[in-house]
Amino acid sequence: MNSINQARNDFYQARSKAGWERLFGLLTGRNYDLVDYNEVRKRLSNAYNIPVTKEIPIASIVGTVSRNQDFSRTFLPKLVEDESRWVNVKLANESMEGVPPIDVYQIGEVYFVLDGHHRVSVMKSIKADYIQANVRVINTDVPLKPTDSPDEIIVKTERQSFLDRTRINELIPDNAIRLTLAGQYPQLYEHIQVHKFFMGLDFKRDISDGEAVVHWYNEVYLPIVRTIRQMGLLDQFSGKTESELYLWLENNKSALSEEYGGKIRNTALAWKLTDDFGKGKRGLLFRAFRRLSMFFTSDLSDWGVKTGDWRREILGGADDYIERVMISAVDIEADRAFLDSAIRFSKIYDAWIGVVHVVPKSEDVDSPEMSRFREEVDRMLSDAGVRGKFVVLQGGLIRNLSERAFWSDLSFFKMRHRPETGRNNWNDVIMHIPGMICISPDCLPRSVYRIVLAFSATKKAREAMYFAEALARVSNAEITVVISGSDLPKRDLALAEATQFFAEKPLAVNYRNRDIAPGDMIIQTADEVGADLILMGGYSNSFVKRLFQSSTVEAVLSKTNIPVILCK
Repeated sequence: MNSINQARNDFYQARSKAGWERLFGLLTGRNYDLVDYNEVRKRLSNAYNIPVTKEIPIASIVGTVSRNQDFSRTFLPKLVEDESRWVNVKLANESMEGVPPIDVYQIGEVYFVLDGHHRVSVMKSIKADYIQANVRVINTDVPLKPTDSPDEIIVKTERQSFLDRTRINELIPDNAIRLTLAGQYPQLYEHIQVHKFFMGLDFKRDISDGEAVVHWYNEVYLPIVRTIRQMGLLDQFSGKTESELYLWLENNKSALSEEYGGKIRNTALAWKLTDDFGKGKRGLLFRAFRRLSMFFTSDLSDWGVKTGDWRREILGGADDYIERVMISAVDIEADRAFLDSAIRFSKIYDAWIGVVHVVPKSEDVDSPEMSRFREEVDRMLSDAGVRGKFVVLQGGLIRNLSERAFWSDLSFFKMRHRPETGRNNWNDVIMHIPGMICISPDCLPRSVYRIVLAFSATKKAREAMYFAEALARVSNAEITVVISGSDLPKRDLALAEATQFFAEKPLAVNYRNRDIAPGDMIIQTADEVGADLILMGGYSNSFVKRLFQSSTVEAVLSKTNIPVILCK
């Protein structure tokens, strides 16, 4: 067989191998394409240097500047049109003259061909180990290896570009930021740039890149990472990194903020992520077990929210601890005055307001009546000068309200019936609605001057104490702490704890410590001081125990005409 025929035969053998590679790639999901140099280069910030001619390992050539559709990852020819050129290069390579060096770019330990693709393909076909090349070094800092997949190469180059542009390893050496998917590092860089822009608006001055990076890391990134660690999210999402979960949470905030208003809490986002997508969290068995558990503990509500979870983030040093409220509007016609008062009460704390009405049938959602109610609520919100919207939901009342309350900091309910009548099951509301709940027999006050705090040194009573202090700070209200019951040692311990807590607070605080039944003492004190609000912990006993014991919560709700905020 002459040289030309042999070369043609070698070409078709190589092209056949390329076809088998492509088929194997389709079956296994492995990518056998050459890496596009331009996709890698545009992610790097360093310029290339003067070329140097030397021998390079053919196995380290992984990509191309412009011919990624013409050759496979192993430089097997894909196009029949390349036959003539490939054959001529093969013959030239076997001649006395040989072929000139190829031109390549080097990034890390790998090379991308600028010119000489057919020469590489021919040398691969004869199982050569090295080839002469004019090498331009782009960036030796990127740890690329010949065995890296195209996606791994892209991620590594994007990471290096991110490090070069932010200098985060110099500014924060122990940052531990790690992403594994293409496109994520540019997203992270964009987050920092947006943060820098808003820093400039807040501080009213130019912000340097380094200052923005450090501030973003400490004030935005780290708080979310702490939430991820506290909630054990990495256990729920094996294979994901903290940085990737941060991106998921942050990227979902904007859409949720538009729907639910205000700044979305990190803990709420993390719960939602875990509940919807976490390992072992989506099954009906898990949800049924969690729902059953609520009957045997007082320290749990829907979504797995436990006592203190809301407060730790809401009051964690933030000024705007009530970002959003939910107002349940059961009968909009009859509850108009209550609704208007709840809107104006929420204005005191500059909260975003979601007015929620639940209908049984889907056709009722867009009915003319709901359109009229929406216009009326929009007018109320506009007249009060507050942000918010009217939301109509279809389905079960408690489930829908629980879903909306999950994203809210405080939920308002009109007490249409007292607990003892049996016509309204407040047990369901208090058990299932997460976060703080305000139940009001009548309209809420326009201003808060006097707060009665029922305190008993229990977990939920402590939540009420924290929240009473926060409310009083905004409205400059006077707090009367009520400590009651027949157990004197417990009362004295509660008094000591409350006194110590309020000692350094710039608030007017009074104390009443008496041997009177808690429900009676709370109502009596609220009437005597002319309280605008009563704050107390939620149920201290489980549902099962409450079947056999009276509840202070129900004792107060059954008699008082003052709005009651239950903290959980």
